[in-house]
Amino acid sequence: MKIAVDKIKNWIFVTGVPRSGTTFVGKILSLPLQVDYIHEPLNPQCGLPEITKWYRYFGSDFDFEEMQCDRAIARIFNYDLTLRSNIPQKDPWHRQAMKKLIGSRGPFYLCLAKLNPFHTAAILKDPIALFLTEYLYFRFQVKPVIIIKHPASFVASIKRVKFSPSPDKISDRDRLTQDYFANEPDFLYRTWADPVQAAAAFWRIAYKVLLTQASQYPHWQVITHEQISQSPVATFRQLYQNLDLPWSSSIERKIIKQTQSSNSTEAKAGVVQDFKRNSAEIFETRRNSLSLEERIIIFEIVKDVALNIYPKESFALDDKITL
Repeated sequence: MKIAVDKIKNWIFVTGVPRSGTTFVGKILSLPLQVDYIHEPLNPQCGLPEITKWYRYFGSDFDFEEMQCDRAIARIFNYDLTLRSNIPQKDPWHRQAMKKLIGSRGPFYLCLAKLNPFHTAAILKDPIALFLTEYLYFRFQVKPVIIIKHPASFVASIKRVKFSPSPDKISDRDRLTQDYFANEPDFLYRTWADPVQAAAAFWRIAYKVLLTQASQYPHWQVITHEQISQSPVATFRQLYQNLDLPWSSSIERKIIKQTQSSNSTEAKAGVVQDFKRNSAEIFETRRNSLSLEERIIIFEIVKDVALNIYPKESFALDDKITL
């Protein structure tokens, strides 16, 4: 059962690299009752059953497989879809039991969305679909919201949860190279010596593509994780306005509660995502957890893209960091 999906006129796509805050942004943007939240429908672990490849990129010349994916993706926009339940073996037994009973986040929030009689907007949150942003923009008229996280903070964050995005996990590397890396055709195929280098290279690829695309469309929303962390209320109030979402004092109070300085800066032990944090100190905490050598390695890989957004000083390459 689904209720009046044709009432949804405002489709918003939140993306960025994994661990960049896309879930937090998606959840905050979907606080109003009128706004649904759809969790990672293009993630092979928890999304549409037809999606089997990671970090897809569609060029302008669709092949048959991509046409099949396109038909599956189109079903998202009338809620004629099901999503996989992702039940990691490392989850404690009670969490596994709960997910088996009501589904993991994707199916659970999809069920709420289908039954929401008040919805007029929907948030599609999916960092795995970051290379499909332009396709979704033209094909389904989504409003992209791109979250950028400082590369040092990004690498430190994935080290904490032992997650390892790398260029070799990107599908359709030939097409991405042709469209965005023609002047360095070997970059997406290099072998990186360690996970820090591989993650930095992944960051560079992702944001070279996204920022190149965003430069062509001024109404795309591009914000940094650090901007959200330092000024959460002002940043979200502006985002709500730009995305035609209904702001309220209740939403402001919820944001303050999630990000206030009395919260711990560090996530709880064993927790992958902890949203109730002292947001203003997250960046320095993450960056300072890396050694000077690691920060230098990251900077040398990402600098041509990163310096368009972050000053060199933000990498603390002289090792004079505030602890």
